[in-house]
Amino acid sequence: MKEGSIVEIDYTGKSVLTGNVFESTVEKKAIDAGIFSKENQYKPMVVVVGKGHVLPGLENSLKEMKQGEERKVLVKPEEGWGERKPGNIAVVPLQQFKKEKMQPFPGLVVEINGRQGKIQSVNGGRVRIDFNHPLAGKDLEYELKIVREITEPKEQAEALYKKYFYMVPDAEKKLKLKQGEIEVSLSPRWSTNLAPLKEIFSSLVTKHVKGFSKVKFVEEFVEKKEHEKKPEEKNKTEKDEKEANFKTGKKPEEEKGKTVKKEKETVEKKRRKKKGKEAYSKTEKTGKEQAEKKQQK
Repeated sequence: MKEGSIVEIDYTGKSVLTGNVFESTVEKKAIDAGIFSKENQYKPMVVVVGKGHVLPGLENSLKEMKQGEERKVLVKPEEGWGERKPGNIAVVPLQQFKKEKMQPFPGLVVEINGRQGKIQSVNGGRVRIDFNHPLAGKDLEYELKIVREITEPKEQAEALYKKYFYMVPDAEKKLKLKQGEIEVSLSPRWSTNLAPLKEIFSSLVTKHVKGFSKVKFVEEFVEKKEHEKKPEEKNKTEKDEKEANFKTGKKPEEEKGKTVKKEKETVEKKRRKKKGKEAYSKTEKTGKEQAEKKQQK
């Protein structure tokens, strides 16, 4: 494959030392290895060759492979997750964890100052944390296959769109392919948070998808209609209404009637108050006129 080619690949990685599988894009292999998770999507991964979407060791193999080809690839630490570095092991005071109301123990994965590490030991008021990648310093073996190369520009754009915005619900995103331009609509709550992904997507599309030289992002708020809501959303709304009614001890119809009645009473009070003021003004005016007549006599 040439650099910049857009392909779909399947892979399964395991440790050479233990033989344990740690990741796979193939559901059956994940199940067989005991690493299956409902949260993961098991399907071929979209990769732009030469853009760092996979480990360097796999990247080099992809450049040598053809569509449909499958091979086993040995990945050394220098072409994988790097060598283990002593400088990536730190000792943190136990008191720091107590301030955060955390109880550290060996094996617990924590994040400190934006770095993720695994606790190795807890002794003498000190916590030893390894910030090296779990696969650093290990020889890895991958079963790698190029499922297919995506060559049609429209399909390439759609594939990259799904790759970078898969986490956005369908109701909150939209893709439009125009003449020489791609327009991506995102709801406000996603638009700002995904700024880095928007930049990467735009760069890849304009450089590697022929016929598209411009990428436009639009913030679009779309209110869900009742029939478009998922069952769980409808149930949540109904549940919230029931809980609110339960707290007041009223039924929905009673609450509605009570509100209407209250609004009518408010209007009536305002009307009476206004009428009272007018009557008072009229009486006061009449009193003044009578007093003036007496003085004239």
